[in-house]
Amino acid sequence: MENPLVGKTMYAFGTSIVNGHLANVSFVDDICRANKISFKKFCVNGATSRTTDPNNIIKQITSTPDDVPDLIVFDSIANDAYPEVVNDPKKLGKISNGYDEQLDPTTYCGAVETICKMLETKYQGAKILYVATHKTPARDLMVQNVMHDISLKIMSKWSIMVADLYTEGNFNGFLKQYQHDYSYDETDEQGGNHSFGGTGTHPNADGYRLFYDPLILGKLNLLVFQTNDETN
Repeated sequence: MENPLVGKTMYAFGTSIVNGHLANVSFVDDICRANKISFKKFCVNGATSRTTDPNNIIKQITSTPDDVPDLIVFDSIANDAYPEVVNDPKKLGKISNGYDEQLDPTTYCGAVETICKMLETKYQGAKILYVATHKTPARDLMVQNVMHDISLKIMSKWSIMVADLYTEGNFNGFLKQYQHDYSYDETDEQGGNHSFGGTGTHPNADGYRLFYDPLILGKLNLLVFQTNDETN
């Protein structure tokens, strides 16, 4: 059977999980190279969703080419997931009513909605996948739960498919053996992501290969099959 992903193009936005931390190698590289997808990563380590930080995802989208790719992947939670955001309505914001309200990108809800709207309008026709990243001990679990739930409600509102590593990926960074075996903090001797003994936040090569790659690849195939069905 012919691989429907071969020859497609992809843009990737978001945080270090999408970028690949210090090695700059992530599920994006794995999947695209294995399936002959041309890709560009605009994701940046430490990027927030909210525009209160100059290193933010909205800025990534604003500064990218206008050429429309076939596929887009992005994440949003990691660098906004703090108690001072969740516990402050002025920083958390709220999901807007409808699609024409003025969005406030200095709030988390407003920023994520802005990201969704920008991706769907600037890259009209591209198939978009949101990656809900795994649970990490680097952030308070309650805060992550709140952020995850809000993010999925926003994706549902904007009709964006989700690859939910947070609840479905089997990768729990709170488990000590998972931290050691599937994450890394420093690169290996070659500057790659094949090192071990991390603190549970940044997947290593095995973390991506075993947990991220299969789930995200399956979702990308669904998006492409939808496109093929629409054009047949």
